Amino acid sequence: MERKSSLRERLITELAGLRTVDCHSHTRLRRTYDEAGGFDLFTLTSYFERDLAATAGGAPYGDAKTDEERWQRLKPLLAKARNVSYWRHNLVVYRKLFGLKDDELDDRNWRQVNDAIRERSRDPGWYNHVTRDVCNLETQVRNIPWFEDWEPEYFTAVLRMESALQLHDKATRQNLERHLNLSIANLADAKAALARLTDQYVAKGAIGIKLAHAYGRTLHSLPVPDAVAAAVFARALTGAALTPAEVKDLQDHVIFFLAELCRTKKLIFQIHTGVQGNWGNVPDSDPLLLIPLLKTFPDVRFDLFHAGYPYSRMLGMLGKHYPNVWLNMAWMYVISIAASRQVLAEWLDLVPGYRILGFGSDVNFPEMIYGHLEMARACVADVLAEKVRLDFLSEEEAFCLARKMFRDNGVEFYGIGR
Repeated sequence: MERKSSLRERLITELAGLRTVDCHSHTRLRRTYDEAGGFDLFTLTSYFERDLAATAGGAPYGDAKTDEERWQRLKPLLAKARNVSYWRHNLVVYRKLFGLKDDELDDRNWRQVNDAIRERSRDPGWYNHVTRDVCNLETQVRNIPWFEDWEPEYFTAVLRMESALQLHDKATRQNLERHLNLSIANLADAKAALARLTDQYVAKGAIGIKLAHAYGRTLHSLPVPDAVAAAVFARALTGAALTPAEVKDLQDHVIFFLAELCRTKKLIFQIHTGVQGNWGNVPDSDPLLLIPLLKTFPDVRFDLFHAGYPYSRMLGMLGKHYPNVWLNMAWMYVISIAASRQVLAEWLDLVPGYRILGFGSDVNFPEMIYGHLEMARACVADVLAEKVRLDFLSEEEAFCLARKMFRDNGVEFYGIGR
């Protein structure tokens, strides 16, 4: 008698069949991937590099010259740190794409995995195969730094704007002036230049802007009068050293200006919240610090990243009470599967399903997207099956939510295909 598939298994099958919208991407362009000439076990990596550096107290491979030497450096670090989700992400990739059959990487199998990565990543068709056929992606919503391009066949662009918060720096100003062939003589000129740069990218298909300023300062910002910001900017133009308070006033003014750009041009405003890198000042990234901005611009759609982790419950309440907030699970499943289950289980009780964006890869390699997708599908299937079993959610709605979180919400929110 044929075994009946469990609800979890059916949900995973449903998710795997969807043309997923990757709601936050840093993936290498195909051009730069191919130009690299192939990768290996030690270069096709993701966030576990951070745990390696923390465990090693510096560069994990030091002056190692050969793959054998690098493996001998990696092996004791794995013994200390291989429990974390970041490493399990790598293992999923090695098993699914590069032939690892064992539970862990060890002396018996690392060469085989290394050789498989080298061989396949040199194949001219590999990038497209993994992205299109294996990951089954509709598009990736990719951060595009100032002045760079993208490959529209793979990516939907969002213009990264941290440089807009550094216009008190002469070199940053000059780069913008050269790109636009204009001069910036005052704050009004600077804001006009930012608007013009944004227009250039929108004309080529960009759908929003992105700030990740929480890596370097607090998310908290307040409206700063134009006269105050203009006076600070005028001092910067003279070469005067600004105080930290002056820098924050100028940056706050620009942040609110960028939100106004999003309002007038109907763009999405993506903002990094929560988890950071090693030695980051985590409280700076609390999404509750964004409340003054969210309240000032009720008609701007804010795309708040990384589940705000570890402030995910707070972000859930923002999603509950601020209808201009979309909650984005980018990065989360490789940070912690257990936390991701808890976050989604709570959000699905709180937030209308159309405002939950269920997957953002946030990695550099298409292979790592696939590993993240596998973890995400398993996690979401776990949560939805449990909501049906314990929390009065219908099976029909569970499948509807799966489709929304991995495809439909992204298509609608980012205007894919319009």
